[in-house]
Amino acid sequence: MEALGLIETRGLLAAVEAADTMVKSADVSIIEKTYVGGGLVTIVVTGDVGAVKAAIESGEAAVKKLDQKHLVSVHIIPRPHEELQSIIGYNTPLEVLETPSSDKDVDIKDVEHVEDIEHVEDIEGTKDQVKETKNILETDLDKLHKVSLQNLHKGDVDDLVSKNGIEKTILILSKLKVVKLRNLAREYEDFVITGRMISKADKNLLVTKFKSYYDKN
Repeated sequence: MEALGLIETRGLLAAVEAADTMVKSADVSIIEKTYVGGGLVTIVVTGDVGAVKAAIESGEAAVKKLDQKHLVSVHIIPRPHEELQSIIGYNTPLEVLETPSSDKDVDIKDVEHVEDIEHVEDIEGTKDQVKETKNILETDLDKLHKVSLQNLHKGDVDDLVSKNGIEKTILILSKLKVVKLRNLAREYEDFVITGRMISKADKNLLVTKFKSYYDKN
């Protein structure tokens, strides 16, 4: 089990900034986002110890740059026990984000985390914005619903594209570590890039090339 890094912020904006900075600064993957309550958000990343330390330091600095009071705490677990897999998102089934139908109103009770909306009293007048905050998780992905992200193969990706479209599949691929993306790309006989180009490609380039591949096929 790889090292874990946790950063807790006050407010979603700071959490997003921390997450973006962490994945850009080191070879880590985001495995969980948790709303603690009261506006607190915890982001969990994983990777080797050195990468996790670098990522957490960068994320901490990014949040402090926004505002020191947005940072609540940070923590690194170099060698987490395997039992932690049962409470942290390692074995979470594949999640596909679905945009609610534009012709159907979302009732305020359906919004899971109203603490992240600054002006709760104005929600009734901004239902269109509320719709965008609601993520519906699809759990009926046939044979894929029990497949973890790290066990994803070409056939699984083909099925995801067929059933859910390219854009939703790209969201899933963007959760993978760069090493997994490189290995996955090598399973394709006619991938957009090959050989050493795959070995040197970063995460953003690989995700872009996966999109290009399925746009053409």
